Amino acid sequence: MEQKQIFVSILTIAISSLFLSDNRLRRLLLCKLSLVHLQIICFFRGTKESSEKFQHIDGKDPQPYVSAIYIYPVKSLRAVSLQSCQLSSFGLKNDRCLMVVKPRLVPPSRSNPSSHRFITQRQAPSLATINASIPTIPSEEEVGLYISLSHRGNENECSRISKEKQQPIRIDVSDNALRRYSKERKYLVGIWDDVVEVADVGDEAAEFVQAILEKDSLANGNFQDVRVVTIIPSTERELDKRYLPYAAFHDLGTVPRISLSDGFPILIASQKSLEELNRRLLKKGKDVLPMSRFRPNIVISGIIEPFDEDHWKAVRIGDCLFHVVKGCPRCKQSCTDQNTGKCSEEPLVTLREFRALGSSKTDVYFAQNAVANNASCGKEIRVGDSVRVITRGKPVWDMDAVKAQ
Repeated sequence: MEQKQIFVSILTIAISSLFLSDNRLRRLLLCKLSLVHLQIICFFRGTKESSEKFQHIDGKDPQPYVSAIYIYPVKSLRAVSLQSCQLSSFGLKNDRCLMVVKPRLVPPSRSNPSSHRFITQRQAPSLATINASIPTIPSEEEVGLYISLSHRGNENECSRISKEKQQPIRIDVSDNALRRYSKERKYLVGIWDDVVEVADVGDEAAEFVQAILEKDSLANGNFQDVRVVTIIPSTERELDKRYLPYAAFHDLGTVPRISLSDGFPILIASQKSLEELNRRLLKKGKDVLPMSRFRPNIVISGIIEPFDEDHWKAVRIGDCLFHVVKGCPRCKQSCTDQNTGKCSEEPLVTLREFRALGSSKTDVYFAQNAVANNASCGKEIRVGDSVRVITRGKPVWDMDAVKAQ
């Protein structure tokens, strides 16, 4: 795009937005203006990131890159490592398709119409011992798209659970199955402050999870009534637009949607930041921690400064554009070993020493929440993709105190 054309486009959009009384149309124009702004930055910077944060000591430019990609087909179960992943309108394809829920102790009300509440490793650490596969078609003869659940606990746990209940199960998540679930049993489920309509995927999945959570039921309450659910495709759960830049809104000025993630669809983490945390742990005579504790979607290596990602605003990964919206507050789930389900005090104790940020100065942060630009929907990111920071700004933390549950 010629420089003159870029200038004319910006001027036209900016002037037009001043005379609009319709907030949605104004948001649409501001969205277009923000995207043009990012195009200008890309145009003048070319393919080379000029920030001093990305300069090696020897003067050569490093190459920040994607070193790992993870999705979590069932919320709070084990991660699935991928070499590539397609972006969908909800974030990474097949991420958080299913979720474990529990009936609320109080009946639905006008102020809180939900009948169930989401369950994670915060309440049931044994969820970390359940594997969930990506959706697959098992054979040419079978009809359906299945997520498989399997359990891999220690010897004591396996002896506690009957062999019959340890056998892997399959959950059909094909479009036909989702329509069938929606007709049979639906709930309104609370996910933080949101209320989402979901459909129950059946007794077999519920009984499988209930057997594994028996240990948690003895320690943390009753989990023998949990169910496994999927989001109903027609559900409109919007992101918190207070944190979204205008360029992150969709073409018609609508707010991007999210499926069953806590608050935002994508979590970006820096390997360098983990190295800094582990350096502090070692200094205290404690064991280092793996990245799995923080359950990221995208891990980026090749960055020189730890926590430089706090300042990122727009990032290009391969051919895809992402908007970094705010830091991710950490709760006791990060203290759960993602192989054994055992809990400890770290990393929260050490993070409180240098990552207690935001207005409250009590919430601790590690990694950054992000949203893919709508134009990137359908594209792929891959391990090895180059990462380029397009714009930077002040770090953003939660506006409200975080109430982990």
